[in-house]
Order: sequence, then structure tokens, then C-alpha cells
Amino acid sequence: MTESLSKGSQRFDGIDGDCGGVDDATMRLLALTLVLASALTSAATQPRVLILGDSIAYAGGWPTRVESALRNTSTYTDAVILNLALPSETTSGLSEPGHAGGTFPRPCVHDRLSAVLKQTKPTLVIANYGMNDGIYEPLSDANFSAFKQGMEKLVTVCRASGARVIVITPPLHAADKTKTSPTDYDNVLEAYAGWLNSKTAMGWEVVDIRPALRDAIADEKSRDRSFRYASDNVHPGDTGHRLIADAVLEGIWPLLKLNGKPEAGSAARLKAIGEAQNALKLAWLTQTGHKRPGLPKGVSVAQAEQQAAAALEKARKL
Repeated sequence: MTESLSKGSQRFDGIDGDCGGVDDATMRLLALTLVLASALTSAATQPRVLILGDSIAYAGGWPTRVESALRNTSTYTDAVILNLALPSETTSGLSEPGHAGGTFPRPCVHDRLSAVLKQTKPTLVIANYGMNDGIYEPLSDANFSAFKQGMEKLVTVCRASGARVIVITPPLHAADKTKTSPTDYDNVLEAYAGWLNSKTAMGWEVVDIRPALRDAIADEKSRDRSFRYASDNVHPGDTGHRLIADAVLEGIWPLLKLNGKPEAGSAARLKAIGEAQNALKLAWLTQTGHKRPGLPKGVSVAQAEQQAAAALEKARKL
């Protein structure tokens, strides 16, 4: 390589360039090009997190806390985080007779999964199913098999799209009651959780929230005998969502190799992040489509992104 430095010109790797001939407009254009290239590279490498699940996740309590804690880390500060859980949904495709008063069968995630993955392009999927998959019946081979097949398909399809998958075991059913019968529905969920845990031998990443959640509920009851985790046996209250979030975060933190302890932040921060999450949820559910009647229609994704950006900027200051 020949290098030379003469008056008003330089040569790099055999290419002559007249430095004195580059005007301000060209320099500004070059600078803008570099900024845009950097922004595009950053956007392409930012994590994109997709949360899937049923009405418990759709309610937003525990997913908001998980999102807030993730955004408190340098890795996920500017991540795209979408909660696209759907009420009544299963991965098994089962629906009990007379569900919702006979007005509609339970929707199945596989009716919308391909569209959701194609449009949202997640790098990480956090999936929480099981509560509805046993359709509130005693444990049966047929229902269990449908759940297994549904979960295996979900993990396979998500991975094929390029996403990493972390599976969360189903939470507790009727956690405020003492189990008295082998046919109690929580025993079905325990069997489902056991099978999910066994899939770690096949390379699945699974967070079993049930032991920590059970202990946390017992601890709450020891301090307050009137505490109720879920008044309808299924859908937890605010404290219950906090306990689920704590168990989820305890499990995913080491899997994601995040430093320190997860911190969800103040109530004001959670409110702002919840507003962002809800706007994006309704917009994306509307755009990607689903078979669950009765949900509010969201604004356009572009409008929701503007709303979410304002709410997240507020959250950053809290």
C-alpha cells in the first residue's frame, strides 16, 4: 500500500481523496447517513419480547411488573415488549361444553400464532399456558395429550421463527382452599407443570413458578388471615399478580444472565408501563387477528406506538 500526504490531499489504500474539496453539505449528509445506519443497526439488534398466555397474563398485572424490571436493565431498556395474551385461550385447542354460556368456544393460540410471529418478529417468547388447557376437568389422558401436543407445537413454531422460548408453568388454581381430593383441578396443573419441567432434558427453558408462588401465598396468609389470592379460584388480585411476577422474575433472571436483583419500580412507574403495554396489546391483537369476541378494538399500531413511547418516556423518569 502506498501512503502519501501532500498539500490538500490524502491517499488511503490507493484511493485518492481531496479533503479540501468536501463541502459542509456533503459532510452533513455523511453524518446523517452514519446516524441512520447506527439507528437501523441498533433497532435490528434490540430485543423483541413477546408474552403469550391466557386471561391472567392479558390482565397485565404480572406482565407489567416483568416488563418494568426488564426495562430497568441495560439489555432491555429500549426493547420492544409486547403482551399479546388472550383471554380464554389454550394451546391444546380444547373447550369445555357451554364455555362462556355457550356463546363461543375457547380460542386456540395456534389459530393466530403464525401471524403474530410474522408481524411482531420476537427474539424472545415468554409463554404461560395450562390453566385453561385442562378445561377444568379431572386429569385425563386425552386432555393431557392435547396440552403436550399444543405446547410442543408452540415451542417448535416459535423456535422456527428465530425466537428463543421460555415457558412458564401454569399458576395455582384455588390456592386459597385446602386440597381435599385427587380430582382437584390444581392437581391437573401440577401434572402439566411436571411434564413441562421434564422437557428441560430436551433443551426447553422452563420456569416453574408454582413452588415459589405457593410459598409466597402461604406467607401472605400468615401475615393476613383475610388475604385472598384469587376470589374466583383462577384470576389473582393485585397482590397475586405481584407474587406471580416475583416468581417469574426469579426464574428468568438467571436464564437471561441479567445482573443484580429484578426491580419493578414504583407504583407510578408501573402505571405508566401498564398504559404503554395495554395500548400496544390492543393494537397488535386487533392487527394480527384473533377469534375471541368481546375484546376492545385497538387503535392502529402506529398510533399505539406513539402512545407507548410517551408513556415509556414518562416511566424512565420515575
